[in-house]
Amino acid sequence: MVVYWLVMCLVYLTRHLPLKSCYKLAAGVGDLVYIFWPEGRRNVLANMRQVLAPEATDREIRDTARRSFRNYVRLLVDFARASTTDPATIEARLKATGWEHLDEAFRHGKGVLLVASHLGNWEVAGLALASRGYHVSAVSESFANERIDRLAVESRAAQGIELIPMEYALKRVYTALRRNEAVGLVTDRPLSPDEGTPVQFFGRSITWPSGPAVLALRTGAKIITGCLVRNEDGDYTGEMYPALEFETTDDQDADVQRITQQIVSIQEDLIRRYPDQWYMFRRMWPTVREVG
Repeated sequence: MVVYWLVMCLVYLTRHLPLKSCYKLAAGVGDLVYIFWPEGRRNVLANMRQVLAPEATDREIRDTARRSFRNYVRLLVDFARASTTDPATIEARLKATGWEHLDEAFRHGKGVLLVASHLGNWEVAGLALASRGYHVSAVSESFANERIDRLAVESRAAQGIELIPMEYALKRVYTALRRNEAVGLVTDRPLSPDEGTPVQFFGRSITWPSGPAVLALRTGAKIITGCLVRNEDGDYTGEMYPALEFETTDDQDADVQRITQQIVSIQEDLIRRYPDQWYMFRRMWPTVREVG
């Protein structure tokens, strides 16, 4: 109950204060989280060490990590305001390219997998898609607090976005793809070697979720990836890549690995361009040197 009412207070404040004031407040909260959450701070610093290496100094790594905490709390502001945000307001603040790639993927008729990492602002991306008439479902981990989870579901539903709990995802994802709809998947989470497929990510071997590749092979759905990031002026820039092209063989494991590596390589490029908008509070590479 305490957590729930703290969240409700946050929602109330973000919906009644001017947006610029909310973002300034978010930056301060992000600094506090950076300071008082040592485990998260260490994980982000270690991740940034790998992303920014070898040229970056420890100072540059710390500054980038701190900005990522600030930007993440700004993302939470956008989440809290989502259900009351006018779609026209989003359109006015958004410059996006690649819509033609998405439309072409839908013409294939077997659904679209929108595959991304925890980069930029997926809340605004979902709103932009829904406001343009695309039917979007998003696979998401459920919140431990039932009332907060219900708030998240209702907030997204108000904007035309259906949340699919990860624990019940498979059947509903197949159904959405058969209806030629879009399904959003965020896949950059570290896995043990027996849970995913091996890929190269920022020069290191890592195990990555293979779900999008498996789904594409089984259903014929197209895979689209890209990102939407916040600019310095508070507006947004979105970018969608053409649907992945790949040939299948008799070796499904090899096919899954190649497709997954394609996804990871695009995400790596985007993260390299916007490292302070990558929100990975788990450690991706356990042996990366600590930043002093």
